[in-house]
Amino acid sequence: MKDIYKTYFTRNAVPEWRCPTCDVGTLALVGDDSLVSRATIKTIKDRNDPEWEPDWDRMVFTCIFVCSNADCRESVCCSGSGHVSTFEYYDDDEGRDCRVDEEIYYPRYFSPPLMLMNIPEKCPHSVRQHLCESFSLFFADKGAALNCARAAVEELMTELGVKRFESIRSKRRRIMLHRRIELLQSKYDALKEILLAVKWLGNAGSHSGDPVGDEDVIAAYKLLEHVLSSLYDGKERELRDMARRINRRKGPVRNW
Repeated sequence: MKDIYKTYFTRNAVPEWRCPTCDVGTLALVGDDSLVSRATIKTIKDRNDPEWEPDWDRMVFTCIFVCSNADCRESVCCSGSGHVSTFEYYDDDEGRDCRVDEEIYYPRYFSPPLMLMNIPEKCPHSVRQHLCESFSLFFADKGAALNCARAAVEELMTELGVKRFESIRSKRRRIMLHRRIELLQSKYDALKEILLAVKWLGNAGSHSGDPVGDEDVIAAYKLLEHVLSSLYDGKERELRDMARRINRRKGPVRNW
């Protein structure tokens, strides 16, 4: 699962990014022509420098990944930037120093975007929509991705029956997300702390200050995945109901 958050790849090593269409297969480069890279104009000029080294090179790329699932075979377009990484080592067999130069690629956009967390089928469309928008921004703009995750929480509050506005002195005013979370019914108490954490991460994505990183967005996804599973995953709800019945009887339940 952790592999899906990797933010780079090479021609010979692609992370196990899940197909966004079937969610069964993983993405793979098929054929030498599936990836095209071009050196930046600065790189072309730098190559005339007498001190030029291969790891000065920078490039842009575009590629087409194909789903490994034979029943799907979806094509996923990807674009971004890259650089040359140099690895030096001593070859004992040949008795000399050797060097390998390899292009490392950093995606910025996928189309369709990757699915970076599990979303239950019964998750409301409005919540899913903001999450998918967040996924599309994960590789390009971490702050914007967190903003979209926060927007998903706003929509979730609405879906759970929490009002968006209140009337104060005959004026209609928007209720801040923090308070909306606190207004959730008591049956959602176990989720409030988690939702507040996502809210704080979303706030960090909006404000200047400490820059947000991959781990912050991943944390938001993991927290939201738990919340949505708790709310909309039938299996988890069934297990909670089962536990409730056992606890009520303080022992075995004969008729399930």
